[in-house]
Amino acid sequence: MKYLFFLINLCLGCQTCTFENSNFSTVWANFTQDPQLSHATYSITILDNSTGNILFSFNKDVGLAPASTLKTVTGAAAFHYLGKDYRYKTLLQYSGVINLFGYLDGFIYIVGTGDPSLGSWRWNETTSESILQRWLSLIANKGIKNCRGIILDLSVWPGQTQTVPNGYTWGDIGNYFGAGSSALNWRENQFRIILSPGLAIGDPVTIVDIDHLPPSVTIINELTTGPPGIGDLTSLYLAPDGTYGYLRGSLGIDSGKNFSIGCAVPNPALSIAYEFRQALKWFNTVPITVIYQKEVNATNRTTLDIHQSPPMSDIIYWFEQASINMYGEILVKTIAAVNNSSFNSILPVYCKIEHGIEQTAVATSDGSGLSPENRITTWAIARVLYNVRQRASWFSLYERALPTINGIRMKSGYINNALSYAGYVNHKIFSIITNNFNGQTSEIRQKIWNVLNTLK
Repeated sequence: MKYLFFLINLCLGCQTCTFENSNFSTVWANFTQDPQLSHATYSITILDNSTGNILFSFNKDVGLAPASTLKTVTGAAAFHYLGKDYRYKTLLQYSGVINLFGYLDGFIYIVGTGDPSLGSWRWNETTSESILQRWLSLIANKGIKNCRGIILDLSVWPGQTQTVPNGYTWGDIGNYFGAGSSALNWRENQFRIILSPGLAIGDPVTIVDIDHLPPSVTIINELTTGPPGIGDLTSLYLAPDGTYGYLRGSLGIDSGKNFSIGCAVPNPALSIAYEFRQALKWFNTVPITVIYQKEVNATNRTTLDIHQSPPMSDIIYWFEQASINMYGEILVKTIAAVNNSSFNSILPVYCKIEHGIEQTAVATSDGSGLSPENRITTWAIARVLYNVRQRASWFSLYERALPTINGIRMKSGYINNALSYAGYVNHKIFSIITNNFNGQTSEIRQKIWNVLNTLK
């Protein structure tokens, strides 16, 4: 009787059990009975990659927080709506007249369109050094030695002054993975703080250096030295447009004397302007202003430079490979602008119109998966993966972008107490999500890998 009860519970929520793999069945049964999942919600969908038929599923219609496996849907939507060759453009312009002494009786404009790669170190042509040097040369060649001011034109997304999605948690904002997005982004909207733990547990952690500290930001260090083996338990609490950042948490005593952590820039557009002004040696004599709405006289400008981003295929490659959350927010904003819609509706509408997925199966507040407010079913993710494999001319670029993890081509996702994977393996397509597991993430990760290993 106990055995019968176990079988009933195992198949509860299982829409189909035609998957002929006894090893999988055994491993899955053990997985569902694991104490780490005693209070968790979990789901899996496995499709045949030729027919799209469901080989196995459990709770396939339950909406769960997908973490970064949502990026598989965002990446597909970006390829679909924007195309593999889409490039962002950042303009350097000026208005007014240059007199005989090199004074521009007008303004220098930096016009953003959302390029997430501007200033990034991932491509030679996008580094902050190469871009600033080109702009300096163009300004010098034009004979401009000073001007009335530098204007940051962010009007490509009118009214989009908020850089961080509503669903991001306060504990994530301020850290590199919680960086906001803007029409003008710079170095992936990150800066770094170099730390050194104290000599004893409980000692203050010392700030050794700050690489590219954002303008007008003061860091208040409240870090303490933790026991060996705990690693990095630091967080920077720094709000968008904030001027005070609070470093809290602990750093393991064995972390080394120059331990680097990534932090989020509170206003990336201002960072560009301040660095540009400093490089020009104009210092604080030239004011910096921001335009959020279209200017009436915006056409009265001369363009000095049009910097183009790498193609969309390359941007999506790093979006998936390095799981850059800021890229995801830029992509949904760009798609929304192209389609004249709200960015929160982009992914649900894409899944419904292009993949026949019930719109209520997808509810998102961002494009990266960082928000715990996101909800999507494993069947929806698997269906998108199947359809792009069957239909999309850009599928090879999409598949290339997905990381190889544990020998499987798949995207991983993690936020607090949520771990997920989605991808392709051995003529199968899968999506698995766990929410609210207990215990160590490393342990549940290995248990999920054990399940996926049976699909190889």
